This record gives sequence, structure tokens and C-alpha cells, in this order.
Amino acid sequence: MKPNIFSLATKELSQDSFFAWLLQWGNADCRQYNGPLHEAAQAFIRLLLQCPADYEIKQVEAGRQWQGIDVWAEVNGEYFIAIEDKTNTGEHSEQLERYHKIATEHYQNTGFKLVFIYLKTGNESITTLNEIGAKGYAIVSRKLVVDVLVAHQVENDIFNDFKEYLSDIELQSNSYLIFSNITDDWKAAEGFFVRLQELVGEWSDWRYVPNQTGGFLGFWYHWRGTEEFDLYIQIENGFANGIKVVIKIGDWTPSVETLYAVLEGLQPYAQAQGLTLRKPQKYRAGATSTLAVLSNAFLVNEAGELNIEAFLATLKSLQLVLDEYSTAERAKAQQLLAAESLTTVSATTQSE
Repeated sequence: MKPNIFSLATKELSQDSFFAWLLQWGNADCRQYNGPLHEAAQAFIRLLLQCPADYEIKQVEAGRQWQGIDVWAEVNGEYFIAIEDKTNTGEHSEQLERYHKIATEHYQNTGFKLVFIYLKTGNESITTLNEIGAKGYAIVSRKLVVDVLVAHQVENDIFNDFKEYLSDIELQSNSYLIFSNITDDWKAAEGFFVRLQELVGEWSDWRYVPNQTGGFLGFWYHWRGTEEFDLYIQIENGFANGIKVVIKIGDWTPSVETLYAVLEGLQPYAQAQGLTLRKPQKYRAGATSTLAVLSNAFLVNEAGELNIEAFLATLKSLQLVLDEYSTAERAKAQQLLAAESLTTVSATTQSE
């Protein structure tokens, strides 16, 4: 395999340097040194600015680490671009709000139009990306960057190494249809959850969850509550320990007896949906606990391919189990409350 510098220089600082370097190539004077690289850089700048292909770029100044901002650029004396560049980490410590404030104050009364970019070359939950978008940052994904890079044939080792490096990550992240990849390859596992978020049709989230047994990559959604607790669906990918779909319980008074009772109450609804729920190996009553494990959640064909449609259908059936159970439990609670109220009224009447 051909050595690739970016498979060794994987830190965000290395990526910052590449993007600052590419932005500098967008300056009009750079065309004389490498025309195709200059054109690729200008296409990248237009992507960041979301401007039309005929927008003429003449002057570009760019660099790294200005006031904590990863990558910055001034374009045509008209635009200031602030890039928060992320590989596999997410935002933290209100850094996005801080950078937005710094740039806004610095460029006030200058006539510059400010563009704030969250550039993510790793995988991240759609939920957190939406939250970042609400802070005034445009999301530029790995796929968008790859699309720009592969559209240009450039004779430059730095450019081509980075293009191949990002393209490989994109390929890995989209390889989840081979089921074994989900538990063997971290990027494929993340790609599976990103795609699942797009398909489930309701609020969901995912991230790595550390614990004493080595942690897992978790996905959770579909909260349904009763008067005494909440239930929700969680997918736990423990990689070497396998992947499973479970029902979790939370917002409750922890009790092993409750776990047994709720599992028993769920069983008729699961059976009606053709699902088999089993108790986990051991019940542990905590702030959130695993209530049940879904058997045979993943359908895989002889070629090792995951049947996504069948998996989604299974999840929808499990959603119905939680819906019907929680509805019935709330109805019981309301009937009990009504009966108690009637008893109180009756007792009061008799005393009078």
C-alpha cells in the first residue's frame, strides 16, 4: 500500500494545516505555480462561502490559530471565514460562541461579511450538528469536502494524499451494509448510526458510552413514559462483545422487582408483534437499567449483508410495544386515580 502522510499525521493540527494551505492556494497569484490546484482551492472557498461558480476570487489571505480559531481566511477584502475544524472530537467549553463573539467584535464596522464554518471530517450525531447549526455555523461535512477534492485532477502529493485519506474514511463509514463491519470497524459503526438517524424519523442521538466493561457505541431514541418511569430503545455496539437492541428504563425508583414486573407486562405486547424479549444476563437497578434484550434483531443474508429494511421494521414493531404498553399503563393509573377520587367523594358524602 502506498504510504500516506495523513494516515500518520491524524491530529486536528495537521488537518488545520492542510486546509489553511489549500485556502492560500486560492489566491490569484498562485495560478502560475499550479493551475489545477489553484482551481481546486477556489472551488473549496466557494463551497465555504456558498457562492456561485462564477464568483471571482482574486485575493485570499489565510492562516491558523487566530484568537483560538482553527483556520481563518479573508477573501477579496469582502469575507472573513472562521473555520472550527474537527476530526473525531466535538465542540466543547462554549468555544463556538466564543469564536463567534471574537470575530464579530473584531470585524465590526469593517464591512466584512462573516462566515462561520464547522468543518467535520469524522462522523458526528445529526442531533449535535443541528445544535451547532443553531449557533450560526454552517456545517461542512466530509462528503462535501471529498466531492470538491475528487472533482479536480491535481498533480500534488499533499493534495492527493489528503483526498485519498478522506475518501478512505468516507468508504469505511459507508461500509456498514456488511454486518461484520459494524462490529469490526469503528467508522462503519458510526456510519451505521448516522444512517439510522436519517431513517428512524424521530429524535435520536448516539455517542460513545464509557463503562467498566470497556464501553460501547450507543444509539437511543423513542422515549415513552408511564406515571412511574420512562422506557426507551437503545442499540449497544460493544464491537468484540457484539451489538444488541435493548429496552432501557429510567426516571424511576430503582428496583429489581420493578424490572421483573415491567418485563412481564411487556411480554404480551411483544408477542403480539412477533418479537421475543429476554431478560439480560443479570439485572442491575441503577439510574438507568437494561430491562430487556431483543432477540434476533438483525437479519443478515448469506453474503453477510444487513437487511436494513427488515431491521427498521423490527424497530417499528418494538416502538409499538412501548407505545401500547405505556398507553395501557397510563390508562390504568388514570382509572385508579378516578376510583380513589370516587371513594373519597363517597366517604365524604356518608360522613355528612
